[in-house]
Amino acid sequence: MMNKGIILVLAGYIGWGLFPLYWVLLKHVSATEVLAHRMLWSALVLLVFIGFVRAWRVEFFLALSNKKELVWLFVTAVLITINWGVYIIAVNNDRVVEASMGYFLSPLIHMLGGIIIFKERIGSLKKLAIAFATTGVFYYIFSVDTFPWVGLAVGFSFASYGILRKMIATPAVPGLLVETLLLIPLSLGFVLYLAINQQAAFLNTNTSTDVWLILAGLVTVIPLVLFTAGSRLIPRPPVVFYSI
Repeated sequence: MMNKGIILVLAGYIGWGLFPLYWVLLKHVSATEVLAHRMLWSALVLLVFIGFVRAWRVEFFLALSNKKELVWLFVTAVLITINWGVYIIAVNNDRVVEASMGYFLSPLIHMLGGIIIFKERIGSLKKLAIAFATTGVFYYIFSVDTFPWVGLAVGFSFASYGILRKMIATPAVPGLLVETLLLIPLSLGFVLYLAINQQAAFLNTNTSTDVWLILAGLVTVIPLVLFTAGSRLIPRPPVVFYSI
C-alpha cells in the first residue's frame, strides 16, 4: 500500500502541474492585478491554515520576533513575487512551455548553489546529468527566435528563492505567510488604486472573474500544504524543491 505521505506529495505536485489551466481562466485580467489578488487571498488562506496547526503558528510568531529572519523573508518575498508574476505573464501570453523551461533550469541552479554556497559534493554520474541538462537548456535558448527571458526569469527567481529559503529557519507554510504579509501593503494599495481609477477587473467584469481571483489564494496554498504535510510523513523524503 502506498505511503500516505507519498500520496499527499503527489497530490501537491499534481496541483502545481494544473496551475496553467487555472491561470488561463484569468487571461483577460492584467497579470499585475492577478498577482496582487493572489498575494492577498493567499495571506488570508494561510492565516486560516496556521490557525489550525499549532507548530506552524509557533514558527510564524518566532519569525516575526526575529529581525534578521524578517529581512531575509522580505528578500525571498520579492523573489517569489517576481516568480509568480512572470509565470502569470507567461500564461497570459501563451508562453507556458518557456516558463516550464525555467523550472527545468531551476534544479541546475539549485545544484550550483549547493556546490558553491553549501559546499556539497556531487558524484560523477550527477556531474554527467548536469552536463546533459545544461546542454538541453542551452539548446533551447539558442533554438528559439526570441530571447527566452520569461523562462530565465522564472528559473533564476525560483532557484534563488529556494536557495535562500534553505538558509532560513522558518518552515515553508509560516514562511510564506510572513512573505505575503510583508508585501500586503503594496498589494492592497495596488488593488485600491485600480478600484479608485476604475481600472480593476475585480467586481467590475463578471461573477466568475471575481470567484477565480478570490480562489487564487486557495489554489496557491493547498498544493504547498499537501506537499509539506506529505514530506513529514515520508520516512526519508528526497531532496526536492517545491513550486509555489
